[in-house]
Amino acid sequence: MESQSNSPKKNNSFGFLGLKKKVRDYPFSRFLYKYKSPYLKGFVWLLFVDFLNIVQPLLIKMAMDALVPGAIKAVILAAVAYLVVMILQSIGRYWWRVYLIGTANYVASDLRKELYEHLQKIPLMRYQRYRTGDLMSRATNDIESIRMALGPGILVALDAVIMFMMLVPAMLWLSWKLTLLTFAFYPLVPLLTAKIGNKVDFFFEKMQSRLSQMSAYAQETFSGIRLIKALVLENHSDRKFRELSGEFVREGQRLAKYESVFSPSLSFLTQMGTFFILLFGGKDVIAGAISVGTFIAFQRFVVQLSWPMEAIGWSVTMTREAKAAERRIEQILQENPIEDTYPALTSGSLGKELEIRDLHFGFSRENETSFALSLNGLEIPLGKKIGLVGPVGCGKTTLFNLLLRLYEPPPGTLFLKDKDIKTLHLSELRNRVASVEQQVTLFGEKVATNLVMGLKREASTLQMEQALRVAGVWEEVSALREGLQTFIGEKGVTLSGGQRQRLALARALLRQPELLLLDDCFSAVDVECEQQIIDRFFEAYPKLSILFSSHRLSVMPRMDEIWVMESGKVISRGKHSELIRSCHLYRSLWRESERELERERLESGGLQL
Repeated sequence: MESQSNSPKKNNSFGFLGLKKKVRDYPFSRFLYKYKSPYLKGFVWLLFVDFLNIVQPLLIKMAMDALVPGAIKAVILAAVAYLVVMILQSIGRYWWRVYLIGTANYVASDLRKELYEHLQKIPLMRYQRYRTGDLMSRATNDIESIRMALGPGILVALDAVIMFMMLVPAMLWLSWKLTLLTFAFYPLVPLLTAKIGNKVDFFFEKMQSRLSQMSAYAQETFSGIRLIKALVLENHSDRKFRELSGEFVREGQRLAKYESVFSPSLSFLTQMGTFFILLFGGKDVIAGAISVGTFIAFQRFVVQLSWPMEAIGWSVTMTREAKAAERRIEQILQENPIEDTYPALTSGSLGKELEIRDLHFGFSRENETSFALSLNGLEIPLGKKIGLVGPVGCGKTTLFNLLLRLYEPPPGTLFLKDKDIKTLHLSELRNRVASVEQQVTLFGEKVATNLVMGLKREASTLQMEQALRVAGVWEEVSALREGLQTFIGEKGVTLSGGQRQRLALARALLRQPELLLLDDCFSAVDVECEQQIIDRFFEAYPKLSILFSSHRLSVMPRMDEIWVMESGKVISRGKHSELIRSCHLYRSLWRESERELERERLESGGLQL
């Protein structure tokens, strides 16, 4: 039974320069520790550039104060020094971009890999709680927000702090009175940051949620475009997308409103300093209390001071957005992965026998558990072919998912030759147990690439041909323009449904499994073709153990034993001839299957498809 996920322990501490808690609160701060060397180098270069920013106005002051007859050398010296400072600044700006912005790209890459790898490891039951478009939005937009916070966000935050710490002493040195007037309104900055920052955080998370919904709907629409066109649902689909897009725009507008207020408000507080300088500083120059050079240098410092204020607003916005994105990413990363700590078996055999002992598995919803399966005392002997029949929702697919550990079974319930599958390495288990489903997944690659997907060994062209012949699709594949090297399009769109199913069967056969799970995998193939495949299949692989589920029961008489399922339980077992006489449910399913086959024959005019 599914267990609730627990948050994994993550090392998010990064204690240096006494900023441990602040850094730990920063989005995905563990990456700051991992890449501390390039971040520190970027910090040093930024410190160097900001120091030169302070030097520039002082050089202007020196030149302006030297504008008297006979002082041309001092002016030239100041001009040359200013040129050298500009060159050094350009070099410094290049390197802090390389270290700070460039490192953020590596962080985003690491986070994408971590998210992608984790998604491969979480149980299918957990994975199915997320829509594909939602996952895509988290893997792209949310990670981009985090990249911005760990690159430009850190840059502007550090730059603002450094510039502020350097500017204040320099301004006090020039004129303590003008400095106090400049900072008259600055106590309002923390209040403004706290109030608007919380709003930015709230509305950004809502906007990202709307974006996920819109992305998920678009992905589902594009995937099902054939059905939408067939049912003439274009207008309905368009209205739905417009609604989702409108909701996204509304949340974005709310976010933009607060972001638009934030920076101008900070800028206004900064510009008030210029007002006081012009009002009182001009009087001091006229009165001879300060020089013209001092006045101009101080004005340059005030202009430079506007950047830290704007940078704080920008940094707060990016950090808030990244924190919201971090929560959405962490929601996935905190999903417990499938436990796979046992060493892989490199030799010997797991045995070719399945045994089910006292299996009870259910799904938890709203603190209530409904059991989907209750099975006991079942086994598949070596080389036996077992049929699995029952009404829709009886638990057939759930059993297959448990056997592959796509759902996690309780320990001590499923065994391959007396070995609990919970103690087997996942790659080993899935190499020994192969599955072919009704809904086939193919990739937009060549036929050959799809056949060997996930195969741990080399497969020759002859082996691929043999598997395709058994699956009854070799003639169609060889008739393609480039045969095995033909690209089949996204999800195998250039192939028919029956061809895709048979190609998936050939892929499973190439793995040479010991147990093969067939989950209604011939639903798109006509009855005659299905019979031919089964005949070739049983002849070519007599020792292969098979568990075969199908809503079409025409092949069930060929099975060594049939399990009849209802409401998650096997209510009857036996051969076809026995169950026809003794099991009412099987008899009803058989008759319904025969009627369905007859309808198919009549609709096709008796012709084979």
